[in-house]
Amino acid sequence: MITDDHKHIKILVIDDEPVVLDVVCQALEMAGFDVLSATGGKMGMEIFRKEQPVLVLTDINMPEMTGFDILKIIKHESPTTQVLVFSGKGTTGDVIEALRLGACNYLYKPLAIEFLLLTVNRCLERYELIQERMNRSAMLEKQVTERTAALTRTFHSTVKSLGRLIEMRDPYTFGHQHRVAFLAVAIGKELSMAQQELEIIQVAGLLHDIGKAAVPAELLVKPSQLTTQEFELIKCHPQAGYDVLKDIPFTESLGKDVAIIVLQHHERNDGTGYPQGLKDDEIEHESKILSVADIFEAISSHRPYRPAFDIESAKKELMNKRDKYYAPECIDACMRVIEQNQNDLSRLFEPVTRTLANHIHNPIYK
Repeated sequence: MITDDHKHIKILVIDDEPVVLDVVCQALEMAGFDVLSATGGKMGMEIFRKEQPVLVLTDINMPEMTGFDILKIIKHESPTTQVLVFSGKGTTGDVIEALRLGACNYLYKPLAIEFLLLTVNRCLERYELIQERMNRSAMLEKQVTERTAALTRTFHSTVKSLGRLIEMRDPYTFGHQHRVAFLAVAIGKELSMAQQELEIIQVAGLLHDIGKAAVPAELLVKPSQLTTQEFELIKCHPQAGYDVLKDIPFTESLGKDVAIIVLQHHERNDGTGYPQGLKDDEIEHESKILSVADIFEAISSHRPYRPAFDIESAKKELMNKRDKYYAPECIDACMRVIEQNQNDLSRLFEPVTRTLANHIHNPIYK
């Protein structure tokens, strides 16, 4: 509510009749308002833009600029500013037009001072209600933004934790999903993908091997080559990962189903991949990127049954399978990422190594 202390409330009065202007300004000043005055529309608009009053009182019939013109401009430039119009020759049509344009009220001359002050106070109360509503809306918007950000952080932390949980079953591949996600995002950036698309790739990368939870642990750490039957069990992990993730509403939060990307990350361009034997355009673009990052990280890392490929051998292996197994643009982007890091895997994955170091609990691996 408006109090008796009005000294900080600016009101602008515009009227080309000096007598009326003086009477209205005097009445408002006696009521304690900070009053500004103008004898015409152009002068009034200059004062308005400079002083930003919360309420403008304006006559309708003025020579250089009508009250309707003033009302339109003010409502366009400052929608919350209240405008009270008055006239000695107004018609019902004028009243309707003024209210349609956003005036808070319409008064007829001669103005009754007591009624004028009452109307002014009602207009200011309306202004305060609008401000309160806007502040409340801004506060709610801020809370929604903060809570959304908190949920997003929780989501990504959960995804990373799930990735680490799978890696704990196989100390030889610890960090694999994190490195794959990191490299896949770097490839995506080379391909000029949008931020949301990169986020999808990161999440898919961190979860792409979650289906290995369904694979016997002894197969994951077997120190010799897998038998055909054992490899068939390993090949079940994309489908198992899809089954784990399919009911999570990734499309609503990220705009794309991560479960599908995980399902397809072992598909190959020529249709020899698994589990569905998809070809080229049937494979999701994100899955193509993920498959390149996955194979490069895998062959350049030590495994129980073989040593790691050196960087040049790993690059040659990828180039030999370019187009046949892997999308050429993804292979080329991966090569650029590697070269940008001076063909140094330690340099390439240094951010991941540093991050993982904060999560290693030594007794688990002793």
